[in-house]
Formats: sequence, C-alpha cells, structure tokens
Amino acid sequence: AYKKAQKTLTGELVRTAATYAPVFSRAADALASLDALQAFAHAAAFAPGGAYERPTFSDDNTVSIKNARHPVGECGDGIHFVPTDYALDDQGRLVIVTGPNMGGKSTHIRGLACLAIMAQAGSLIPADAGAQLPLFDAILARVGAGDSLQRGVSTFMAEMLEASMILRSATSQSLVIIDELGRGTSTYDGFGLAWAISEQLVRQKATCLFATHFHELTQLEAEHPGAVRNRHVTAHVDENTGALAFLYEVADGPCTESFGIKVAELAGFPPATVQVAKRKAEELESSSGGKLKALRA
Repeated sequence: AYKKAQKTLTGELVRTAATYAPVFSRAADALASLDALQAFAHAAAFAPGGAYERPTFSDDNTVSIKNARHPVGECGDGIHFVPTDYALDDQGRLVIVTGPNMGGKSTHIRGLACLAIMAQAGSLIPADAGAQLPLFDAILARVGAGDSLQRGVSTFMAEMLEASMILRSATSQSLVIIDELGRGTSTYDGFGLAWAISEQLVRQKATCLFATHFHELTQLEAEHPGAVRNRHVTAHVDENTGALAFLYEVADGPCTESFGIKVAELAGFPPATVQVAKRKAEELESSSGGKLKALRA
C-alpha cells in the first residue's frame, strides 16, 4: 500500500512539474537571446578602437568596408590597431595578399571573416558607417598548421584535405580565406597547387582572400584581369641601418619580398648565419626563377 501510494504521489508530482516545462523553455530562449544581444552591445560600447556601425547587405556580392578593425586584435593591451579597407567586387573577387612575415596578412584576412560572422549574427561591426557585405552561405577557412598523429595525417595532408573540402564546397556566395598554402612540399609543387587552387576559386566566383609568400602568384592578376586583385601589407627598410619596420597598412599592388631573413635578424640570428642565408637565398632565386616561370606556363 505504501509503495502504491508513493508511486501515485510521484506520478502526480512529475505531471505537475511537467506543466512548467514550456515556461522554462521560453524563459531559456529569452535569456539566451538577451545574453547574445547584451554581448553584442557590450562589444560595441566598450570597443577600444572606436565606434561600431550597422552594416548593410548587398545583393551583388560586393564587399565594401572602410577603416575596418579586427574585433579581437584591437583589444590587446597597449595595441594601436591600424584600420584597413576591404573592397571585393567584380573588379577583383579574389585578392592575393603578399608582404613580410609578421606584417599583418593573417590579421587582415581573418578580420573579414570575423566581420562577416558578426554581421550575419546581427551585431554591429568595427568599421565606418556604410559598410556593405553579402549574405554568405559559408565561410571556408584554410589557416594555421596542424596534423593528426592518431589518424596518420601529416601537416601537409591536413592542409590538402582542407583545401579539397573548400574546392568541393565553395560557391559564388561563399567567403574563402586561405592563409598560406603549399608550404609542406617543394617550392615548385607548392606554387603549382596554390596557382591551380586560385584559378579554380576564380572559376567558382567565390569571394576569397589568399595570403601567400609565393610572389609569382601575383601574376594571376594579369592572367585574370577583373577577377583577381593584388594587395600587400607594407613595411619599411631603413637604407642606412637595414632595420625593418612593420607599418601594418594594406596597400594596392603586389609585394616582391617576404623579408624572411630580416625577421630572422630581429629574432637574434648570429650575423654569420644571416650572411649565409642571404647568399644561399640569392643563389636559389637566380637558379629557380626560370623553373617557376616554366611551371606556371
């Protein structure tokens, strides 16, 4: 009798509590929305680099953003973030970004992905008023470096798998960001792959930012006028001391140097090692220039 009475009471308790489930569900949805909106408002109100503005969505896949800032990059202590512009339209939907190591290429291309995600989530974005973005069906990224020892996948294979997924998935409504590609194999194979992937993205009419140290890739602008545009992050080398200064600005046109050896000097390489690196780099460049041209052809 006791067990029967207990079971009856328990059933009544569960049925009574269940009537509150829709109320709690609606409360959870309301709190989640409020939390997201509060986070958007907090980011916009306390941004250290300036105002957040409301973007508009274009119908023709045009990206036009002035004085954009990386929403995370500008929040570091003691950082003065240099704003940048984005212009991707029918005069250049694939942008090749070249320039020195540590010059800001990665921040530039990832910044656009961040702005696109924020805009489509309903947030204001850190840029001047009048910013225009399309509605992207996907943001496809090939950034960083990593492997999978458990699956027997090398860093280069992981890179190729990501690139293959991008080529199979990208549409004319997609945003693609590629931060280096082809570094895990020979210079010739890497350049060939980077060139072929870029041309395929041009044919697919995807909106793409491609950061690379393959300077020969900048010839795509001549091969595909109106579809490819060259931009570069700027740096200044002092003529007297040879010191390298990063300006963190993005300008039109290609960059013809990576300044890798200059960065090695900043890292404290022994002078003798730097001299050997310069000599061997010059020898390799003079001997391989013709081979890369033949490969592109």
